[in-house]
Amino acid sequence: MSNGSKPSGSERLAQMLGEVDMDELEEAIKARMETTKKASGFHESVDGPDDETKYILDKDGLPSDRYHEFARTITEAVLDVNPRKVATVGVHGIDEFLRNRNEEAVKTLLESEISYVESEYNDGTIQGRCATTPDVVEAVLSLYIPGLTHAYFLDSEGEAIAARFDDTLQYYWLSERAYRQLGERLNPDLFSAVMTQKELEQIIERERQDR
Repeated sequence: MSNGSKPSGSERLAQMLGEVDMDELEEAIKARMETTKKASGFHESVDGPDDETKYILDKDGLPSDRYHEFARTITEAVLDVNPRKVATVGVHGIDEFLRNRNEEAVKTLLESEISYVESEYNDGTIQGRCATTPDVVEAVLSLYIPGLTHAYFLDSEGEAIAARFDDTLQYYWLSERAYRQLGERLNPDLFSAVMTQKELEQIIERERQDR
């Protein structure tokens, strides 16, 4: 760098890299990759019965500032209209975020065989699965915030009724009759955001063509 001149882009990059602990950076990247890998495996391991239709909640079809609130409302309605009853719930979320939202709900889950797992990369996670009770279901639903990474509700056969992945993907499995009942339960704006994957892809394609 010449006297009085600003450092070049390459010089600034070299300076920044010199301030980074590369071992720590490598470990952080590995941890992130492992988390992503676990999330993918989690996603693939949860599915509903073949004789029901899988629906997805269109995130863009809801106000962004109320998305998690509406996701909870819709999920609660799905659990009510589906004749298959919840037998098991599973969760994975950031402990601090969840406690700040509802510490009593976290306590309920920890008392029901959900575990607290320490982590050097955050303040620990709440994770695991347990048998359901009305209090457990309500506890999970009350924690529908960005800190709740994954959640799923399974019937007695281990098949999914509803599932939440990566904070913003909500899936539901419903028969035709239950889907119609869901439409009667929800207001039209919320119900219109519940659609099949194919319907969502068609919307995305139309929006792409309109650009």
